[in-house]
Amino acid sequence: MVAFNLVSGAVWLVCGLAICYLAYLIGVRGRVDLHANYDESVDAAYVARWAGGTAMVMGLLTVAYAVRELIYGFQPYALGGLIVTLFVLSYVSKLFARGVGYRG
Repeated sequence: MVAFNLVSGAVWLVCGLAICYLAYLIGVRGRVDLHANYDESVDAAYVARWAGGTAMVMGLLTVAYAVRELIYGFQPYALGGLIVTLFVLSYVSKLFARGVGYRG
């Protein structure tokens, strides 16, 4: 039987890689229209840089959590910290997509 932390870690790893791929599309390839809260009156380069960068941080944190869970097992405090961090970074990414901080 497969250990729970291996299955859970593999799921988190796939999710983290998916987030990284979408962040790559937004940040590097300039597909800012993929962001749900993108305001078209804001410069696309600004949104790509900041919202894409924030999404990449979210993806890398998720991958790091997955690797940690695969190696050390499940810890509820680590999962709680990841979820809270992802909520905060998601909110920040939405602000960047709406143009908060843009001077244009």
